[in-house]
Amino acid sequence: MSVSSSSATPPVGLNPGALTLEKENTYFVFVVVISIGVWLALAFSLIGLVYAAIFGFFLWLGNGLLVAYLRAEAVRVSERQLPELHATFLEVCGRLGMARPPALYVLQAGGMLNAFATKHAGRDFVVVYSDFLDALGAGSAEMKFILGHELGHIRSRHVLKQILLAPGLFSPLVGPAYRRSWESSCDRYGAFAAQDTESAVRAMLMLSGGREHGPRLDATAFADQHAEERGFFVSLHELTSTYPTLSRRVTDLLALRTGARVSTPPRHPLAYVIALGLPGGGSSATSGLLVTVIVIGMLAAMAIPAFAKVRETAMAKACANQSLMLASALDQYHLEHSKGAEDWAEVAGPGKLLAAMPVCPSGGEYSAERRGDAYVVTCSVHPAHASHLDRTVPVGRTP
Repeated sequence: MSVSSSSATPPVGLNPGALTLEKENTYFVFVVVISIGVWLALAFSLIGLVYAAIFGFFLWLGNGLLVAYLRAEAVRVSERQLPELHATFLEVCGRLGMARPPALYVLQAGGMLNAFATKHAGRDFVVVYSDFLDALGAGSAEMKFILGHELGHIRSRHVLKQILLAPGLFSPLVGPAYRRSWESSCDRYGAFAAQDTESAVRAMLMLSGGREHGPRLDATAFADQHAEERGFFVSLHELTSTYPTLSRRVTDLLALRTGARVSTPPRHPLAYVIALGLPGGGSSATSGLLVTVIVIGMLAAMAIPAFAKVRETAMAKACANQSLMLASALDQYHLEHSKGAEDWAEVAGPGKLLAAMPVCPSGGEYSAERRGDAYVVTCSVHPAHASHLDRTVPVGRTP
């Protein structure tokens, strides 16, 4: 099945050297600066490096399992398997200047209309869902647009950037804006690969209206929604989403008919304020988890040292309280016997002043000495905290 029409409208102003939007390059600079700052902060923390390595391993493992699933469960497209789609893919690769085509797979996904690109161990992969292939047709210009879009991600190294630039991608406003620019640039790759803006628009309408009604929708009316449907929540949705709205993407593709410049409708000012408090991240099935795991790792690297410090403080306070109990017991023993205790066993144990000998939470040892008319107990591990309470406990000595 193919939804293409007989007439084609090549995009105006597109050439292999002008497919990436300038705004993508601009956002790239901001994201790189943010990411470098975060990575350097982690580099100066030993525990940060450890957790970065651990989460890097799990990212590698997870992506490896995804690729293994594709290689074992999806259909590898070749001259023998789905040859028409294979020929279309080679044509698109040639048009985009990719001498070494990635591996192409078709995956059954329960009716979803989608495609994605990924990378593992130096190999690139493009995946098209089977229902999308059924709806568009293996040799259609619409399929060329979809394949060109995914190859644009590979040509632009977006799969690698979403890992290396994860801190910047997670930052509010800038991160989502950079990701949206990816998709807009890759739509231009797809339109250039298809050499037909009308087919590119139909493929996009299918994502919104479905395989049956999408191709018959009025593209101009749908594009008009981008300017007509405004307000606070629409603006907030646009600012926090990692994809341009479908109506905006159709607007951009329609503009390629003539090469006209598309103006962006104003957004609600309050939406920018709220969006500043909402982190960016990935919304796609293949990249959102990767970004989320990386960010969780960075947060853990920062939070765990703080937790360890709180835990150590609590243990020191517990030790100081125990030193006070020991000092009080020694004072009481001296009062009752008119002499000092010779050993801890005389004040701690069954039937003694203390039911059991306290144990330092950090494994320290207690010792005591008589100062004036009172005992001072100290601990080898927590002497500072104990002296703060006017009771210290040096380890290794007996009363």
